[in-house]
Amino acid sequence: MVFASMSLRLRVDVEAANMIESIGNYTRHRIVPIINRVYNEDGSIEYELAYLAGISGQAINNAYMRALVDVSGKYGLPICDMCRNYELIGGFPKRPNILGEDDNVDKRVRECVVEDVTGFMATKERRGGESGQGIRRTSAVMFSYMVPDTDTVRHSPPIPQFHIRYGREGEQAIFNVEASSGIYRLLIAIDVDKIGKLTNGEPVGDREKRIRAAFDALALMFQGYLFAKKARYLPQVEFLGGIAVVTDPYRFMASPARARPVDGRLVPWYIMDTLERARKFRDSVGGLRALEVYYFDNEFNYEARGDGIPVRRVGGFEELVAAVRDAVLRLV
Repeated sequence: MVFASMSLRLRVDVEAANMIESIGNYTRHRIVPIINRVYNEDGSIEYELAYLAGISGQAINNAYMRALVDVSGKYGLPICDMCRNYELIGGFPKRPNILGEDDNVDKRVRECVVEDVTGFMATKERRGGESGQGIRRTSAVMFSYMVPDTDTVRHSPPIPQFHIRYGREGEQAIFNVEASSGIYRLLIAIDVDKIGKLTNGEPVGDREKRIRAAFDALALMFQGYLFAKKARYLPQVEFLGGIAVVTDPYRFMASPARARPVDGRLVPWYIMDTLERARKFRDSVGGLRALEVYYFDNEFNYEARGDGIPVRRVGGFEELVAAVRDAVLRLV
């Protein structure tokens, strides 16, 4: 089982990401509870609860699927009409109803790379004396919520910004949109072994292209696919750092992209912790055919050492995705 995980750290300034509802003329953020670690002057640690703006894994997956549709055209991969027309439909229902007696998981895998890579669920209601039916495929790509890193940064709650619209007769329409900024962290995992494979484990003929498309879409989704209200709230995004781990045949997750103070200065705890856990994982789990680590750090300029584990530093997020993609393709 070839498995890849990534942990990313981003600075996002002035965004209206993942807005969820309007109350009158007020548009609100999605708010999530975050446990905040507080370091006291005496060296003790306390925990506080904060409610801050977050971006759901579902919103991130929607951006990923749109990028996957667009990049799949380059490789000539099959896409069903419903996923291809996501803009007209307004989303990805992914053929939610069972289509005929011959509809099954393998048929959909062959027909649509989006349903193959990101999964689906289809049902058929019970009618007369017939029983209901359901078919589904679990997504090979997994996203966490994108949440603020509160361990080392004091985040403020979203703040409303005053706006005015002008109508035809010159009247003014007042509205408010919440704005937020923060140091965000995101976890991504890809079960590469599942991409382009039927239920019996047999690979489809264009499996390598599907794997390439899956990683290319990952690099592409931050290029204008993610975030809300982009016409006037296009956020300023800076990738601060990230780490990725490729393993075979067992799963290993990179540590959440937190920074922590050590001896009075901030350090990339997530890089250090991932490498330490990877060494222990290698020593305690037998039969590993591959364990490779890739990272970039534009925040602390940290130089990581693998101590027997292959570690490669790259220049940024896009290079990180490309390096992981190439490593995966060597293993499948």
